[in-house]
Amino acid sequence: MNLINDAWIPARRKNGEKIKIAPYQTTENFGMDKEVAELAAPRPDFNGALIQFLIGLLQTTCTPQNTGEWRKWLENPPSPEELKERFESVAFAFNLDGDGPRFMQESGLEKEKEKSLESIDKLIIDMPGEQTLKYNKDHFVKRGRIKQLCPCCLTMALITLQVNAPSGGQGHLTGLRGGGPMTTLVYGNTVWETIWLNILEESRFKELANIRKNKDEDKFPWLNNSRNSENRRKTTPQDVHPFHLFWAVPRRLFIIFEQCQQKTECDLCGEYTRQVVKQYYSKTRGIDYKGAWRHPLSPMYLKASNKKNNEPDMWLPVHQHENIGYKHWLGYVLNDDKRIPALVVSDIISNKMFTDFRLWAFGYDMDNMKARCWYEGKIPVVLANEKYRESFNNYILNTIKTAEKVASDIAWCIKEGLYDVKIEANKKKDFSFVKGRFWQETEPEFYKILNDLRNFVVKNSAKIPEEILKHWLRYLVKEAEELFDDVTQSGEFSAVDPGRVAKAWNKLKWKIDSDETKEILGLPVAPKLKKTKAQRKGV
Repeated sequence: MNLINDAWIPARRKNGEKIKIAPYQTTENFGMDKEVAELAAPRPDFNGALIQFLIGLLQTTCTPQNTGEWRKWLENPPSPEELKERFESVAFAFNLDGDGPRFMQESGLEKEKEKSLESIDKLIIDMPGEQTLKYNKDHFVKRGRIKQLCPCCLTMALITLQVNAPSGGQGHLTGLRGGGPMTTLVYGNTVWETIWLNILEESRFKELANIRKNKDEDKFPWLNNSRNSENRRKTTPQDVHPFHLFWAVPRRLFIIFEQCQQKTECDLCGEYTRQVVKQYYSKTRGIDYKGAWRHPLSPMYLKASNKKNNEPDMWLPVHQHENIGYKHWLGYVLNDDKRIPALVVSDIISNKMFTDFRLWAFGYDMDNMKARCWYEGKIPVVLANEKYRESFNNYILNTIKTAEKVASDIAWCIKEGLYDVKIEANKKKDFSFVKGRFWQETEPEFYKILNDLRNFVVKNSAKIPEEILKHWLRYLVKEAEELFDDVTQSGEFSAVDPGRVAKAWNKLKWKIDSDETKEILGLPVAPKLKKTKAQRKGV
């Protein structure tokens, strides 16, 4: 099976028809009812891996020279025949099976002595691991459900594992973005649009690694297995070509294919096939990625320096630990002091896009080897034109930071109302669910405010009237008070002290309507008058 020439990617046309396509068929029937509208893998994490595979393939073979060339293909994409011709230049590196180099696998691993034989369900990230099975903790994702996969599902599982690469115990390394990185993409109306909207121009892409490293094995590491870390070798951005960013292989694997006399069912997608996979070989000490990697699809956060270890400030990929919503505008759409968007997103906003779009964000919340949750969401991005964008973005920044403060205030005050926080154990109680509810319940109003802000900025090109900002603050206060009442009176907590709740309520009202909150939002604050000597003495 060759991943360039064969149809293996599950997709859905605009008319609802479900099909399998080869990568070059993403532009098939452009502008018609049978155009490929979306990916349709049997699992959401597979869809995330597939879109990154397709973006990587286009970036590797069709990097535009400039913005004009990029716009040309966005509006008039190449034919499937032209794409296939471009992809043929790398088809030799995309064989899934056979005697030569195999896609994202280590050929020759099957002959080594120190290797382990794994059941195929271990290739899927959220399947129960050894410790879970040993202590019978597979309550939600049950053991033994996946015993064999078809080649298509196997490919998607393989890409998903290599892209997300969670820690797998001693010697099993994470990827160049760490285990379960957050990915953010510009989301288009079709599969082709989504791919091409996330392609960088050549000059921009060359900044990400060492363009002088231009051998095939610098781009596709499975063509040469010498870069593993058995000899403690490290791999930095200076050691490889930028294309390596999309084709990293931190895990050492070799898939065992079996031919069946009769068609048999895949345990994941339910389709029938004569070729199945039940086991694979695995070995520790894959590629050990070190250094300041900047993946074009990853938002970044600033890790403060560690003076004890002489570590400087460093930008690292974001990992998600909560539901995705409008609070993630800071860092996913707009720069913050300690957060910056993915390169593809900032590039679109600053250089290419003049209309609203949606941001597709997804990623695993990993606790070492354990997948705690898969987070995914599509965030509407509202843009003002370039002339007014800076002013508009400043107002957005203030509205979100105000909501951040109110969310923290209400979570802490509810905790104080329900527990004696002087006790250390109570102080550490997790009330993040309160913040989650607050963000979710205030999201519709946030986008209404955004449209009001944009309309005023564009029409008036002047300072936003205080009434719009005051409306947002009044709304946040109302939602915070209602949430406080709901949580403290829900009956979920026993032995609630009414006096303590009342004291926490008063503290909440004072905190969320304070001068500090108004200053964050950009509202005027009455100057503080200095007390006279007599007033200070209480005369």
